[in-house]
Amino acid sequence: MTTLTPPQRDFSPTDQHDGDIRALSFSTPNLPVQAFQNGGQIEVGSRAIVVNPGVTPVPFYPSGLRDHIAPLGAAFLREVSLRSDTALVTLALDRLSAPADLCSAPGWRRLDTLPGMASVPGAAGLALFRSPRDRVTTIQATPDRLAPTLPPGPPHCWGVFMNLWFAPAGTACLIHNSHPFLEYHVQTSGDGAMQKFRRNDPSTLYENQNLAPGAAHGIYAVQPAGDGSFLYPWHQYVARTDCLWLAVELVPEGPAPRPHTSDTHTGQCCHH
Repeated sequence: MTTLTPPQRDFSPTDQHDGDIRALSFSTPNLPVQAFQNGGQIEVGSRAIVVNPGVTPVPFYPSGLRDHIAPLGAAFLREVSLRSDTALVTLALDRLSAPADLCSAPGWRRLDTLPGMASVPGAAGLALFRSPRDRVTTIQATPDRLAPTLPPGPPHCWGVFMNLWFAPAGTACLIHNSHPFLEYHVQTSGDGAMQKFRRNDPSTLYENQNLAPGAAHGIYAVQPAGDGSFLYPWHQYVARTDCLWLAVELVPEGPAPRPHTSDTHTGQCCHH
């Protein structure tokens, strides 16, 4: 049994556990981020955000009652027990006092220094910072199970990648409408919002979704763009205060293996 940041005790990846566990590439002493590759029994002691990148609910048990983390969702938890047969990611928050300091950790880069971003209008000098990106697991699902607006089809494998973003208070993180993956975000620290627009124009705002720590928005109403990417509503993230959030990206990786080589109950592909 693995204990995640229990009171008065440091969490270490060498603790006893049921499934494989590793620190993600953007984990730091002030924000330990761990992937439980095969799930297992997890005891959450102190404050933590638990992310469920899979397509089945993950139960947890407050005071003996059964609750759950929704598929492709997250929860801000403390002092609960979880049991999962598939991958989970935990972000331990007790030591996170100055999220901006994470931007000086190895591998963090400002948006306009990322490949292909220097020429994007509005990106130059924008105070938006990204951590290293890490592959967490692979899931199996039909496209319409992940985003109901996608056409149905046979199950596919989707690589699940994660990274953190940071922006200081008042930052609007650029309106855009296309990605080569399906995405959702998990608020980690601060008060942020996802906004949708009718056009690439902030005056056409039609939806504002406030995000508090632990909140995850669902995958938006996307359509295939014809070149393998996905067309989204025009949208952007806005940092009301200094904000840290987790991006979860689902990258299509081709047809799923046949049933005898995959776990059809959990939706987990045979490779990780």
